[in-house]
Amino acid sequence: MLSQAHATVKQLIAQFQAHSSHYLSPKYQEAEVRADFIDKLFTALGWDVAHDYQKNPYAQEVKVEKAQCQADAASQKRADYAFSLAPDYKTVQFFVEAKKPSLTLRQNRDGYFQTAKYGWNAQTGVSILTDFEEIVIIDCRAKPDFDTILQNELRYFKYTELQDEDTFAEFYWLFSREAVAAGNLRRYIADLPKAKSSGKQLRLLGGRYLSIDDSFLSYIGDIRLHLAQAFYQNNPALNSYQLTEATQRTIDRLVFMRFLEDKQIEPETLLYNIASAAHPWAKFITECKRLDTKYNGIVFKPHFIDQNSFLGADETAFRDIASDLDHTNTPYDFNYIPVHILGSIYERFLGNIIAIDNGKAAIEQKPEVRKAGGVFYTPKYIVDYIVENTVGKIIAGKNPDYITKLKFADIACGSGSFLIGVYDCLLDYHKNYYNRYPDKAKSAGCHFDEATGTWVLSIKQKQRILLNNIYGVDIDLQATEVTQLSLFLKLLEDETMASANDMQVLFADKILPNLSGNICCGNSLIGYEIMDIMGDELAQDEDIRRKINPFDFQAAFASVFAAGGFDAIVGNPPYVKVSDKELLAYFKQHFQHQNYQYDLYLLFLERYHALLKEKGLLGVIVPNTWLQSVTFTKIRKHLLGDYRWHKILHGKEHIFDAVVDTHVLVFEKGSLKGKSLFDVDITENQTIVFYQQLDQNSFDKNGGIINILAKPEATALFKKIQAASETLGTAAMVYNGIKPFEKGKGTPPQTEQIVETKPFVKENQPKPAGEHWKPLLRGSLINRYENLWSEDSWIEYGEWLAAPRDSKIFEAEEKIVVRQTGDRIIATVIGKDIICRNNLHIVIAQQRNHKFLLGVLNSKLANFCYYQINPERGESLAEVKKAHVEQLPMPKIRSAAQQKLHNEIVKLVEQMLAAQPKARAALSDSDKNFHERFIASLEQRINQAVYQIYGLTADEIALIEAAV
Repeated sequence: MLSQAHATVKQLIAQFQAHSSHYLSPKYQEAEVRADFIDKLFTALGWDVAHDYQKNPYAQEVKVEKAQCQADAASQKRADYAFSLAPDYKTVQFFVEAKKPSLTLRQNRDGYFQTAKYGWNAQTGVSILTDFEEIVIIDCRAKPDFDTILQNELRYFKYTELQDEDTFAEFYWLFSREAVAAGNLRRYIADLPKAKSSGKQLRLLGGRYLSIDDSFLSYIGDIRLHLAQAFYQNNPALNSYQLTEATQRTIDRLVFMRFLEDKQIEPETLLYNIASAAHPWAKFITECKRLDTKYNGIVFKPHFIDQNSFLGADETAFRDIASDLDHTNTPYDFNYIPVHILGSIYERFLGNIIAIDNGKAAIEQKPEVRKAGGVFYTPKYIVDYIVENTVGKIIAGKNPDYITKLKFADIACGSGSFLIGVYDCLLDYHKNYYNRYPDKAKSAGCHFDEATGTWVLSIKQKQRILLNNIYGVDIDLQATEVTQLSLFLKLLEDETMASANDMQVLFADKILPNLSGNICCGNSLIGYEIMDIMGDELAQDEDIRRKINPFDFQAAFASVFAAGGFDAIVGNPPYVKVSDKELLAYFKQHFQHQNYQYDLYLLFLERYHALLKEKGLLGVIVPNTWLQSVTFTKIRKHLLGDYRWHKILHGKEHIFDAVVDTHVLVFEKGSLKGKSLFDVDITENQTIVFYQQLDQNSFDKNGGIINILAKPEATALFKKIQAASETLGTAAMVYNGIKPFEKGKGTPPQTEQIVETKPFVKENQPKPAGEHWKPLLRGSLINRYENLWSEDSWIEYGEWLAAPRDSKIFEAEEKIVVRQTGDRIIATVIGKDIICRNNLHIVIAQQRNHKFLLGVLNSKLANFCYYQINPERGESLAEVKKAHVEQLPMPKIRSAAQQKLHNEIVKLVEQMLAAQPKARAALSDSDKNFHERFIASLEQRINQAVYQIYGLTADEIALIEAAV
């Protein structure tokens, strides 16, 4: 509580004031001020600094670095305090760096830089530097620059200022546990103005600042280009694949060396010694060979860059690279860059390859990445959700011997983000297990940590977990190498030089395991059966074989499939449409649950089933189109019939920085028996909450569209409305509008110049001369009951258009048009000889009255039904597709009372069509208000008439009104 905290802090202030000469003496050390004041200050703010309650060292919100006198501040590798929130103990909310009070903080450039460096690397946003006498809130959003670091001060408090209740409240409502848990600190950071950047950064980035991942990505991107150019200059016989691999392996080694330095597993002079050597490249290779004898793994294993025939990089260029990466010359600190952040950096890094262009090395985006619109890394909170609900559920309550037999995979692993999450989950579970059952810890190989009083896993145990439980496949060789690197970093995350050396002494073994049998390169969708389709072409053309990269799961993971398959598969498969003819032929032959549109994510959804053990769990994030697209009936039927659904997590906002709507599936392999309920969760602002529980049995087993956001009572009402209706697709014909331009389409086929210059469409001008020019109507030119075309948009209609449609559609005397773009039904009627673009749907009825259908379409009831059919409401790229329009219910007229209401709706719609132009043309506010009130009354009467046709109750009407 604020008042209690303030009372405690005022006592601390009084104590400091009473003996200030002692506390400000140079003899009074940092360790003392931490114990006497700083620990107590944050305890007063509600944090369990002394771990009086949070005894489990793996479940503590405050990580306290052991207090000691530092002979050299630069040698300190960890912040004094790191504050997190349960249950995510690994995500730091803010750091506190302590200094002794005799120092003047505002003159302590080193302290500011150190604090900002911790916070920036861990992405906390802000952190605190304090000696209790002074408290400084430091901006950690920008890459710290030593010369300008004092400008990173956001707020400064003298300890005596905290005696004032309002001033203390300002500090309390940012950094108390209560405030951080309520999101106050996160909102404070989000509302800060742009972070202050160094002058250099400002010039380079136009005033923007870079987060740690963006900055390091740019940094190693520059290193890659310089290395590639240097390698190619000295080794011109290298092809693109070899140059990419040589550069990647060199960067992996440099990053790994720096990691070992920062973790103090190796001396922190590794890179310095390389940069200082007379021949830096030769020194680098010598160090790599030494480290290989100790560490093993793919990073340092013999490679062609180690051979004398490979001339390496220019001495000066490589010296600069090694020197720049040395910890004394860069703010990057691998103590605080989480392994999953390194994964996100590498994921984007791998989206490019090194190409040789006109005799020069250059960086190019991979074609598949360009096609997909970029590389999008799965956020950690989504990885955690998936892993917790798959691997976490499987291992819960099990002992390590049982877990040893379990096999977990990501078959499109990229840089390994999901496998890192799985490995992290397994490590945490084993650590907690042995601390719950300490009698089993020593015999299992654990070490007792005297400092924390806990049992910790040995390197040997971590190796076994990695080898026994973790499997990955990716089509990209560099991705599989980075996955191994990431897993090695995770294995060594909590190790020290002593533990690493003990591993070698005790077991005469290398520190890192060989993962070549666990992490494999290949195409998870295509086996060697493709030889039957491509034959000699695949056998003889190495480039094509590299691109397709067939993979045999049974051969690669024989022991896994001898036991029935994987216990869980997790991941984020690629979302790319397939267009290659040979691949399409293969997929049509080997995949049974696909409709005519082939997308890689749909193929992966089918592929998972064959690789999972019976009752195995699937946890993946994929686009939500498989639920809603009318063309994906087969995959819906497969997922409904061959899995038991546990959870679907709907992303209320975009989970990725891409304009694609995704959700998470957690399914269990096996046909549905007994229990059929599953949870629908919602994510908003990276917070996951339960939304509702649905019955899997309630969905159409033949593959009909599924709406997981519809409430059961809304679904029941929709079914009632459907029972009293025919679909619009039955009552009328629904057509797409014309597509004017597309290269190769039309008669004669359109050229690229025609597509660019668009000669058949004229906008914002009078009608051109010529008999073929007709009015052109697009989606933005209609509103509900309104045609906004104003004689200035024209099209030269004929067979030269890319998709002109049947001219009889446009010759119809009357028709309804429905706007495609948007998340609700917007419709009006138009007359003949108006050509409609393909962002409009055209509805023509032979037996039903168009104005009646229009009134129903624009009613609240129709929009309510539309939201049951297509739950894209509020989404940025929402579209009313032709298939959605065809499914909308239109009431059957079966009685005289219904016919009377039908006629009433026709009359009201005619009045509405006449009223809308008058309202738009009104000049005065009074006239506008007059017409708008009349239109609102017509809307209300049309809605009531539609409700009455269906005989809805007051409760049912209220349900519709609340939903739309």
